[in-house]
Amino acid sequence: MQEQANILVVDDEQGIRITLAGILEDEGYNVVVAEDGYKGIAAAEKTKFKIAFIDMKMPGINGIETFKRIKKISPDTIIFFMTAFITEDLLKEAVRLETQAILYKPLDIDLVLKVIKKDMIKTNILVVDDDFSIRETLKGILEDKGYMVSSAEDGLTAIEMARKIHFDIMFVDVVMPGIDGFQMLGEIKKISPWTNVIIMTGYDIEHLVERATSLGAYRCIPKPIDDMDKLLQILQAIKEDTIRSDILVVDDEFSSRETLKGVLEDKGYKVSTAGDGFTAIKMAGNTHFDMALIDVVMPGIDGFQTLGEIKKIDPEIKAIMMTGHDVEHFVEKAISLGAFAHLSKPIDIVELLQLTFSAIKE
Repeated sequence: MQEQANILVVDDEQGIRITLAGILEDEGYNVVVAEDGYKGIAAAEKTKFKIAFIDMKMPGINGIETFKRIKKISPDTIIFFMTAFITEDLLKEAVRLETQAILYKPLDIDLVLKVIKKDMIKTNILVVDDDFSIRETLKGILEDKGYMVSSAEDGLTAIEMARKIHFDIMFVDVVMPGIDGFQMLGEIKKISPWTNVIIMTGYDIEHLVERATSLGAYRCIPKPIDDMDKLLQILQAIKEDTIRSDILVVDDEFSSRETLKGVLEDKGYKVSTAGDGFTAIKMAGNTHFDMALIDVVMPGIDGFQTLGEIKKIDPEIKAIMMTGHDVEHFVEKAISLGAFAHLSKPIDIVELLQLTFSAIKE
């Protein structure tokens, strides 16, 4: 079982510290709390934290200064600011420091949990091979390169795993007991059409390429895998195939759009953001976007009006509408205006990635 991440919560309000720590511990995370910036810094000197939540306004030193000092100790720690209000100067400083996001009080717990899970997301790979040595060697190499890797010794096990977990990439051996790699590929594409499957074989690769490609495989590679540089180039090519897609995220809530931006960028998409409909329409007039994620409820003009104007500029753009309100009425109107799909808030990250893949590939 994968070890859970260490999380630091720094806030001078005891109620927030206790509540947030309790929720995170219930999710299985290891949580340390600190009542001010100095104690938060001291905690960071003793423990390596994956994520830190820091209140912006605290006695002693504020959240900005605490952020700077913790980053000196642990540059890899992902930091979220929390605040009940924020001045324009503080917002600019937070953005300049490249904080992961600003979460507004009272905290939306669903959003907190989603941003944590988003930042735990790496490219998720499944290695499927009945040869233990090959399976574990490839798994170790990919993990050393920063990928999240699982393994399965046969196709049936892999299919069951794919029903429960989203995998971005799979390495699949052709010859395995039970069902072979081609049968498994066919089943995987029914479950997860967006997964890139790389077929591995120790046999005549030219004979297999046409069949693998017809079933939706991304590539065929020979076994044994001796050229690791070439393997890593294939993984980079998969990422670059995704990067070619430009996405516009339109939402008046800063933390929401930055969270969505981060999720999509982590998967290789090129993402721009707009805080209102007018800005989004102007951006669509100057730049081609393959897809737009548009919040329905925004100041100025709402998401439906924004969608209508953007569709006039670029009828081919795929739009996914988002709302936390009156979903039934919203769905009908979104479809009538030509939206590709809809999402209910709080956004389910896996559903977001599935719909994004489908929209881009259509």
